[in-house]
Formats: sequence, C-alpha cells, structure tokens
Amino acid sequence: MMSVFQIFKIILGIIISFFILFIVLTFAGSYSEIGESSRQVSIMVNFKKSIDDVYTTGIPTDFEMKDSEILAYTPPYIRTEVSNVDMDPIPLLLVPGEKFSVYRNEYDLGWLKFYFIEVLPETNILFVPLGDDERVWSILGNITKFLPSTENTETKVKFYVGCNKTDSEWLYPLGERNKFLDYWLPQFVFYDVEMGPCDINEEDYEIITISEDETVDADFLVKPIDGEIGYVYIKDGEDHEEHVYKNGLDVVALFLGGERYYDYMNEKFLKELEVAINVKTRESDLLMGDTNMWNRCGTEFLDFKQTLTSIKEDVIPEMDSMDEDDAVEFNYQIKESFRKYKELDSLGCG
Repeated sequence: MMSVFQIFKIILGIIISFFILFIVLTFAGSYSEIGESSRQVSIMVNFKKSIDDVYTTGIPTDFEMKDSEILAYTPPYIRTEVSNVDMDPIPLLLVPGEKFSVYRNEYDLGWLKFYFIEVLPETNILFVPLGDDERVWSILGNITKFLPSTENTETKVKFYVGCNKTDSEWLYPLGERNKFLDYWLPQFVFYDVEMGPCDINEEDYEIITISEDETVDADFLVKPIDGEIGYVYIKDGEDHEEHVYKNGLDVVALFLGGERYYDYMNEKFLKELEVAINVKTRESDLLMGDTNMWNRCGTEFLDFKQTLTSIKEDVIPEMDSMDEDDAVEFNYQIKESFRKYKELDSLGCG
C-alpha cells in the first residue's frame, strides 16, 4: 500500500509533467509562428527583389506564391500579415493574387521615359466599344498600350473585344497585347466594327466599356473627348464616381485600383516630370552656351526650354485638381515638348 508521501510525489510529478508539456508546447508554437513569419518575410523579400530586377532590366518575369501572402496594396505599401513592405521609389500597379506576371511599362515623352511596374495575375480584359466613332477605337488602343505585354511570361493577360453582354458568337479573342495592337485593332478600325448589347458571363472578364454616352449602364465606363482625354465613370452602388483622365495610364490606374491608384500614379509621374524638366532645362542652358543664340539650334533650344518652363510653372500646379481644360492643356504642352525635342534631334543639336 502506497504511503501518503508516494502519492504526493506522483501527483507532484503529474503536475510538473503537465507544466513542462505546457512550456514545450508554448515554445513549439512560438517557434512555429517565428518560422511562418520568416517564410513570409522571405517571400516578400524575393518578391520585392523580382520587382526591382524587372524595373532595372525591363525583362518581364513570373512570380508565384503558394498562398496569397498579400492582404492588400495601398500604394506604396504592400500589406502582409507580418508587416508593410514599402515599394518606393518604384511606381507600382499591383493586383493581389498568387501567381503574377511582373512587367515594366513606360510612358514615353521623347525627352523622358516614365517607367512603372505592373504586377497582375492571369486576367481576361474585355473591351466593349459602343459606337463606331474613331475616338472610341483611339482611346481603346491608348489604354491597351499601358497594360502589360505577357508574350514572354507564363501568366497571361489576354484581350477581347465584344458586346457589353455577349455570347461567344459576338466575342472576339484577340490574344495578348502586341498581337492585339499590331494586328487586330487596325482590322476593327478598318472594317468599322460596331458592338451592341447582348449576354455574357461577366465573372470571366474584367470589362472596360467605351462610349460617348455617359448614361450607358456599365461598372467601368470610359467616355472619350478625343484620343487622349476624357472621363471615367466607376459604378458605386446607384451612383458613379467621375474622374477626368489625361492619358491611357490614368485609365489603367483607375481600372486596376480605383482612385487610390489613380492619385498615386499621377503624383509619381508629376514628381518625376518636374525633376526631368529641371534636368533638361539645365542641359539646354549648357548646350545653348555652346551655340550662337541666333542660329537654328540656339532658337530651337530656347523654344524647347520655354515649353518645359510652361509645363512646370503653368501646367503641373493645376494637375492636383485637374478638369477637362487642364487635361487638354497638359496634352497640348506635352505634345509641343515632344515635337520640339524631336526637332532638336533631327537638326543634330544635342
């Protein structure tokens, strides 16, 4: 028969065993959490490195996550369970997913190339061009060139043209961006293809409707004023948010992430534009000093510099609250700067 002391030792041993087991399990859980956090940090470090490499080289790539590690993207921060990842200074348009195409795109002004990164999962983009006005097809092309080309990646962004609600008979699969822009789009413009309403499973496509009539019922509606500028209407319940766009990049930013992406990309672009203007103005002053101001090169440098100064002092300050007139003036001045820069280049003045 066991003594009271032996029973006490058994009970004490059981208590100590449970205490040790609790400590072991607690530490095991902590180590497991640390290991999971380390794994997530490693994924985001590699993801950021992949974006940095593509931004530097221009060579597109794929990136895959086993689980969706990205909770949200609020430019310039990628939010994860572990921490926020700051993507500055790289301008980034990101749609969260698990397998991405990472692509560097550009807005080419001739004297400035504004580079930005697009990170998209597999996506089917359906354009719905209503009416046969050339402005509809022009802005459709301008939007497309600011979306990624995935010919050299496994994760595809494919383009379609069809009705607002259409069956397969009225849906044109046009492949990836380059084939769409170089071959299919000219065909549609040449043959004056006109779309109308029909039926489709809208869950399979991200739809961009383009129409001169802003009353068209669409979740994302582009109303062109000309081939460059116009309005975007984004459905918000029974109402529509209205935004002025000055180029296809504005439309793409709104399409991929709404007003937050639109404001972010506009801010990044205008800052880089102002820096580039300062650099080109100083460069023009130096080159003008090496020329006779009354010869052709001197005159062209002066004209180019004056246009840049006008953009910096008169146009950029108006872009925070841009209206249609501001967008028109912006595009006019940008085209003038492009034309004058090309004239300098053609004269061999650089």
